[in-house]
Amino acid sequence: LELHEKMMHSSMSLLRSRALMTRFTRAYRSIVDGEFGGGGRSSVSGLKVAVFGATGFLGRYVCNELGEVGTEVYIGNRGCEMETRHLKLMFDHGNAAYYFYNAKDPESIAKIVKGANVVVNLVGKRYETKHLIPTDSNGKFDPFGSRVNASYEDVNVGVATAIAKAAAAEPSVERLVHVSCLGASPDSPSIQLRTKFAGEEAVKAIFPDATIIRPATLFGHEDWFLNWYAWMGERLRVPLVEDGSALVQPIWAGDVAQAVMKAVEDEEEEFQGKTIELAGPVEYSRAEIAQFVQDITKQQTAIVPVPKPVLTAAAHAISQLSDPFLTVDEVELMDLDLVCNEAAASAAGVLTAKDLGIDPTPLEKIAFQYLHRYREGGHFIDAAGYH
Repeated sequence: LELHEKMMHSSMSLLRSRALMTRFTRAYRSIVDGEFGGGGRSSVSGLKVAVFGATGFLGRYVCNELGEVGTEVYIGNRGCEMETRHLKLMFDHGNAAYYFYNAKDPESIAKIVKGANVVVNLVGKRYETKHLIPTDSNGKFDPFGSRVNASYEDVNVGVATAIAKAAAAEPSVERLVHVSCLGASPDSPSIQLRTKFAGEEAVKAIFPDATIIRPATLFGHEDWFLNWYAWMGERLRVPLVEDGSALVQPIWAGDVAQAVMKAVEDEEEEFQGKTIELAGPVEYSRAEIAQFVQDITKQQTAIVPVPKPVLTAAAHAISQLSDPFLTVDEVELMDLDLVCNEAAASAAGVLTAKDLGIDPTPLEKIAFQYLHRYREGGHFIDAAGYH
């Protein structure tokens, strides 16, 4: 019992010391402005950036870009503290502070934004999170109620609105970077794209100088794009909506993170109030992507064209899982062309990767690095003499 009490006392002391260090760092940085240091993670960029959605797929790439130049970041997290562990390696000591917030609690968001020069919103979700049982609007059990506790509307519009309001109310905030989706439109058959567009409009109404970034389908080590095709091929079959002719123009998450960083560092206000559409160098059909993944993984699983109503019905059932591997809205997205028309974008005053000086990374340059793990025997199987 005595040993347990000593350990508890030691843990509490450690937590108090970390809290004091965080407060000291923020107070010190609020007095000492500007850049100093020799460059790299141990320098001070002079930027103070509040990041929401840092624990997601794109978030780790953005945080790495911020950490590389010694940016001071305030990271908001709605989940468990373990979700931010991997981000701590990206920043020098004292350069990152972590906070819990509730999207429906404006004060918790304001605390994260306080003192920041720039606010970055990366919040998004590929499916609607659910309760175990259906409930009514008051949270009480209702067999005819809904299990959804965070809808696309809540995440893509509600959270975006709350963050934009906090940014607009904080005197120190000079820039707001809001990450949306390529294809966002009020007329899209995809609810995700409709709510992403509504989120953009809400943000611009509150913070007119916000920079809107619309990336195409993202790929990278932690993606749910190429990994999805390989995951399905490893366990089930690889379904295509109809003949899989819908086009995608996937872009590497690292390239999108570079674009976010350029918007964060936009001292010349070149990107303020602008919309930026980002896409990869090549368009592929969904069928070509499925075959590309199989070429790398050496999987022999059948690629199956499925009528859209049939796949939608299957996705509806799968969506009842707590972490569904296919949703009804993803079936809609698989049936849409998600590509960037640079000529049309230019005519509409929308910027592209070319305007930012970013040369998008080819899909094949990155894909093998993480898809080879789906091979039977990994990449060692091709090495002569390995057994």
